Amino acid sequence: MTNTDGNQSLKILALIKFVPDPNQLKVNSNGRPDLGAAPFRISTFDENAIEAGLQLCSAHGGGVYGVSVVHGKAPPRDVLLRAMAMGLEKLYLIVDQDHLLNEPYRLAAALASASRFICSEEKISEWDLLICGEASADQYNAQVGPRLATALDIPVIAYATRIEIRDSTIVADRALEDRSETLQASLPCVVTVGMEINQARIPTVLQVMGAGRKPIREVLLADLPGLDVESFNEGPSLSTLDVLAPVRARKNIIVEGNDIAAKAAELLAKLGADGEVKF
Repeated sequence: MTNTDGNQSLKILALIKFVPDPNQLKVNSNGRPDLGAAPFRISTFDENAIEAGLQLCSAHGGGVYGVSVVHGKAPPRDVLLRAMAMGLEKLYLIVDQDHLLNEPYRLAAALASASRFICSEEKISEWDLLICGEASADQYNAQVGPRLATALDIPVIAYATRIEIRDSTIVADRALEDRSETLQASLPCVVTVGMEINQARIPTVLQVMGAGRKPIREVLLADLPGLDVESFNEGPSLSTLDVLAPVRARKNIIVEGNDIAAKAAELLAKLGADGEVKF
């Protein structure tokens, strides 16, 4: 982490998930979300994770690498380029062709193996920081970060709202329901962040175009060293049986007339008639 001139140079790995944009999800006629119709994007909190890593490297030197597990087919190239355009040095895509990484324990084990593999490929002794969103925008189970730290046997700070590097330690603030905390841990460390930590940058068109020259490498899950993929078939497994969107019936109440006061009174009466709105 320290350069020959005595300054710190950070090596950071950002864990990135590409998800269907939850803001553009539509429900089909059978009440299920149409995932195929929604464009892919970087999971919201992971954008903040990338930004946090880039800001630390701006202050201390170094670079941010990215890793993402993709199930079967990789996301569209323009989505990958957006991640690269934010400032990543390189992006590794771990291809899970058989959809084995369908629950947090398996995913964390694979990411731990991937982090070691990328260190070896990039001639990095170890990561100073592994950073990810506190939860993914699609499943929101908030388990992968802490489980990854357990798999790597390193400290974890979850829900960080501010990060500072001091020598070989990280100091982070986080806000809980009943108090605020300032935590300190030795590096390397896993940190999870949310939207409170920063405003993620939006790459310019030129940055996106330039990102096409940056390396994106695909690695098959089975090719990760030290990962017993076969054991995934023997251990516990999580399966999603169905996903249903709540039915929302619109009342389509229209209040007509020219008298604004009368229209307001009629609207209030209609809103309070069924007891759903109380005044």
